[in-house]
Amino acid sequence: MNKITRYVIVISVCFLAGAAILAGKNNESADTTVAPADNNLPRLLDLGSQSCTPCQMMVPELDAVSREYAGVVNVEFIDVNVNPNAAQSYGIRLIPTQIFYDAEGNELFRHEGYMSREDMTTKLIEFGFIPPTSQD
Repeated sequence: MNKITRYVIVISVCFLAGAAILAGKNNESADTTVAPADNNLPRLLDLGSQSCTPCQMMVPELDAVSREYAGVVNVEFIDVNVNPNAAQSYGIRLIPTQIFYDAEGNELFRHEGYMSREDMTTKLIEFGFIPPTSQD
């Protein structure tokens, strides 16, 4: 194989690898970006999986926080098995991971592993997010 053929092959491989990387970045769904929550509300984001036991334990805890903080904080869940780009986008090392954001989309706090409803509400109150029933 002559020198020119080797250069053409190397350049072709580099071009195809670069195109594959860029194509993967373009496939990320909109819900993986860190953006301000709907209605300019703070956001509690839980990243996990339906097949993970600690993640399954989080479901009733997140539901309770979502009901308690309705209209004050958006509580969201992303399944990293359904949306694998989310794990990379949010820098997830372990699931479940809870990320607390202010209304502008700035990360306030991150927790890895199971987090109880009480711990989540304590953290929300620490950031000044009071549930509607407590604002009397």
